[in-house]
Amino acid sequence: MKLRDLFNRKRNKTVLIVQCRLSSTRLPGKALLPLGGKTVLEWVLASMKKVKADRYYLAVDEKSCEQLAPIAFKCGWDFFAGSETDVLDRFCNVIKMSKADTVIRATADNPFLFYEAAQSLAEEYDLRNSTANVDYITYTGLPHGSGVEMFNAHSLLKAASMTSLDYDHEHVGPALYNHPDSFNSLFVRAPARFCRPELRSTIDTAADYRRALAVVQSVSKGGKCDQPYTCEQILQGLDSYCISSPVLFIPSVECGRGTGHLRRCLELAEKTISDVYIPENCTLAETEELLDEARKNGLFEWQIVRNFDSVQDYSMVVTDMFKTPDSLLKKIPRGIKIVALDEGRTDTSYADFVIDVIPSADSERVVNISDPSYMELPLNRRNSVPSCVKKAIVVLGGEDPSNLTVPAAKALAELGIYVTAVMPSQKTSDIPDGISSEQAGFIAFVPPVENLREKLFGYDLVVTHYGFTAFEASAAGCPVILLGTSPLHEKLAKKYSFACLAPSSVTKEKFASLLENPATLVNSAFSEGGKSLSECIISLSKGTRLMCPVCRSRPEHDDAVVARVPERTFRRCSSCGIIYMSWKPYSHPDIYGRSYFTEEYKKQYGKTYLDDFASIKAQCVRRVSIIDFIYRRQHSSVTPVVLDVGCAMGPFLDAANDSGWQVFGTDISAQAVDYVQKTLNYPAVCGSFPDVDLSAEFGIEKFDAVTMWYVLEHFENADAVLKAVSSLLKKGGIFAFSTPSASGISAKFNTEEFYASSPADHYTLWETGRVEQILHRYGFKVVKIVPTGIHPERFPCVKNKNLSDKSLKFKLLGMAAKMMRLGDTFEVYCRKI
Repeated sequence: MKLRDLFNRKRNKTVLIVQCRLSSTRLPGKALLPLGGKTVLEWVLASMKKVKADRYYLAVDEKSCEQLAPIAFKCGWDFFAGSETDVLDRFCNVIKMSKADTVIRATADNPFLFYEAAQSLAEEYDLRNSTANVDYITYTGLPHGSGVEMFNAHSLLKAASMTSLDYDHEHVGPALYNHPDSFNSLFVRAPARFCRPELRSTIDTAADYRRALAVVQSVSKGGKCDQPYTCEQILQGLDSYCISSPVLFIPSVECGRGTGHLRRCLELAEKTISDVYIPENCTLAETEELLDEARKNGLFEWQIVRNFDSVQDYSMVVTDMFKTPDSLLKKIPRGIKIVALDEGRTDTSYADFVIDVIPSADSERVVNISDPSYMELPLNRRNSVPSCVKKAIVVLGGEDPSNLTVPAAKALAELGIYVTAVMPSQKTSDIPDGISSEQAGFIAFVPPVENLREKLFGYDLVVTHYGFTAFEASAAGCPVILLGTSPLHEKLAKKYSFACLAPSSVTKEKFASLLENPATLVNSAFSEGGKSLSECIISLSKGTRLMCPVCRSRPEHDDAVVARVPERTFRRCSSCGIIYMSWKPYSHPDIYGRSYFTEEYKKQYGKTYLDDFASIKAQCVRRVSIIDFIYRRQHSSVTPVVLDVGCAMGPFLDAANDSGWQVFGTDISAQAVDYVQKTLNYPAVCGSFPDVDLSAEFGIEKFDAVTMWYVLEHFENADAVLKAVSSLLKKGGIFAFSTPSASGISAKFNTEEFYASSPADHYTLWETGRVEQILHRYGFKVVKIVPTGIHPERFPCVKNKNLSDKSLKFKLLGMAAKMMRLGDTFEVYCRKI
């Protein structure tokens, strides 16, 4: 038996055929596009040559023959040219020519084929074919573009003779698997190693090609690739942030805005393997020069985007435009995340996240991060401050729109200082008008200096305007004088303690006065850097833009921003009025694991949850008494049923049981549910509300009360939760919950700290004045609101005067806070109507 099988195996001839044509309508000639030092087609042929077969054929259309045949022969493949549209006929001709028994099929637009999966599929085919005839087989679940097909060559010849459908003849495989009455086709779930159906690795569009280039850059770091990637390397590339969350930088390239925006974006794009948008009609004269410099530093041509046609393919856009125009924002689809760098607009509601690297003039401006430490500061620094200035550099950005470079250079030259004057134009050989021969002996006019920040330390004085160079020079330990190129720049210079000259004061006398003591011109306040803006951008690219948890829709216009903190942004919904977290930079891990009720709880409260059980239950007894009072007035004395969502270790269930309620609980913590079931002996289920099937778990369709104690704010989809609660409650049933208050003392008087300390998994922030109108949407009438968490010590007047908690004023403030519902938490009791 074994000898016969071996004989049959030897007689079975396997041919691997890669099909290719160059006439793709979406991306013509894609097989010949360069990728990691070779063509896309060469990637495919090298990868498939690792799969065992008796012959290897590249099957092309006759129009592509001349261009593709040399590549096939170079790679050691046989070659066949046939019909352009009838690909099935091409395969049949190769089968007849090669006398194949089995065919492995791949396509030339898939450079990241899993050759290991192809070999595994061949073995699967042999195994299954040994017991039952298999006409067609493929793995399902691979990334789109990483798989191959296999079929019985004789079955395919038969199928070709049976079908005249254009689709069958164009796509080959359907001639078999679309005719199940005639052929046995198998779609086998791929082994776990290969199974990633959510990913895409094919090249069908320009965006796909950009993805492929980024994969190679991510895996091979820009180097040439001698060997095909393993499936693990391909998955590594496809999982990298630059593929899963591609970023587009949009710098200002407008004349008069300087070159700093473009320089920064080009540098960030290179470091983060992202794209940068440079429109064809940009007016910044230095654009091409800066692009050439960026190319030398490692930026690839494919990272330069010239139009907005594919902006929808990006996960995040980063604007760096001084003031981002509405006309550009209208071109960005609503679902794309937006991060703004040093945004000068008053209204930044368009941005999910705002970063000020250069300190702003407006102290009231709401940003997520304001930190000059994200500036890349020079490594080269001065050892000492010069006692007198002999060498100076005047650099007013790539453009110098105020034309102050020459006046400043002349004034310094008159003081006998040798000046390097950086001019925006490349025409620096001609001495500008108005320069005397004596001044010219002290001035060297030069074009923009490459890597200027690392050369600043060599000067005794840096004359610039408010911007990157000012901070870089300060970090290098250089004396700095700023020129007020605009009223805003003068204001900023004064605010951040830089010496500054107004345009009318750029004179020999004014410079001489400031240079009497160069040490006073060193601004040491901004000498520390060390934070990586590129790493910050990468982290933000993995972030999530959230919609209102109640309305679950994106408004036509951006909801107003209520607060921005270093990790989150909060907005007020223009429809329902609730405050919600609209941005979180990354997915937080599950914080309700086994340690939550022990170590984590103890860190926050000084004791474990079970140690605190009695005091928590005491609060629950009070809550049950309120529910009892509201419910039992209108209902008979039969035992009512309550569901506690997020029951934790069961203190409310215990209190409600003591009060005569039949209790049921749900929680996402398996540890908590285990304690409720086995120690307290109450029915509870581990699951996420409202997904858990309560009817199947408890055999109960409707409840008399549903409670959530500090749970409702944790739901990203509060709409689904409130609808579920309404459907679970009997008419007249009670819905009770507690939640932190966005209208309490802390939120009103310590606003920034309140939002900064709001837990990362609190998606909604409720206010006592708005809760009624929101709950009315779901058929609830608020009966009672109880302010809790009364903290008079958080009033500013108490803090400022250090009032004792035993003083009359302190107690009166506490009473007033309770009456005015200024608790930092509150409870809501409402009835289903």
